[in-house]
Amino acid sequence: MGYKAALILGLLPQLLSAAIVCDMSAAASKGDTCESFVKAWGTTVEEFEALNPGVSCPSLTEGRKYCVIGTVTGGPDPTSTTTTTLKTTTKATTTTSSSKYEPTQPGVPANCDKFHLVASGDQCDTIEAKYGITDAQFKAWNPDVDEGCTNLWLNYYVCVHVPEATTTPSVPDPTPTPPAPQPQMPGVVSNCKKFHKVKAGDNCYSIDTAAGITLDQFRSWNTQIDAGCTNLWVNYYVCIGV
Repeated sequence: MGYKAALILGLLPQLLSAAIVCDMSAAASKGDTCESFVKAWGTTVEEFEALNPGVSCPSLTEGRKYCVIGTVTGGPDPTSTTTTTLKTTTKATTTTSSSKYEPTQPGVPANCDKFHLVASGDQCDTIEAKYGITDAQFKAWNPDVDEGCTNLWLNYYVCVHVPEATTTPSVPDPTPTPPAPQPQMPGVVSNCKKFHKVKAGDNCYSIDTAAGITLDQFRSWNTQIDAGCTNLWVNYYVCIGV
């Protein structure tokens, strides 16, 4: 015990002179130890202790947040700088240090300048469509997202833009076609675009003349109208244009 206290006192000036910039922290779960915690984050106990001065390994406090990605600079020699960087995966990836967008999914590039907070129901294609980016761009900026997009983390930020990246404007939803007027005469063609409501006194000739169409056209668009045009129904719609 006396030796440990002496060791801590001996290291105190070095710890006080060191500068720690924590980019990401995570809470310890019940039963976590320093060894099990750093194994999950792909680092070492030594790096973990450097980012969390005062931690009492091997035990961790359940629910307490510990720094898992960050940088330690400084030391007893003012002319030298020591940097320790922890990674969340075995890939050579980095993460943004912007506190405004935390936590981020592992692998987000340091130069990311636009983020999206993953919400329930989000998929890669819906995120990509929202920001006008391609699947290749999204996967390049979020390399830890798998090919099938099955590992998006809810309430974590993903990258949706980096400087000088080319994006395409999202395509607006097409304007829905208004429903055809009703009621219609039987036999009106399904692709009819223009209608006329039959009124008292109408006949095929008057309708065709007003619409600028021929009788053959009129009867081809209203297939149940007889050759003598004797069965027009008042207050029903007929087709006068496709």
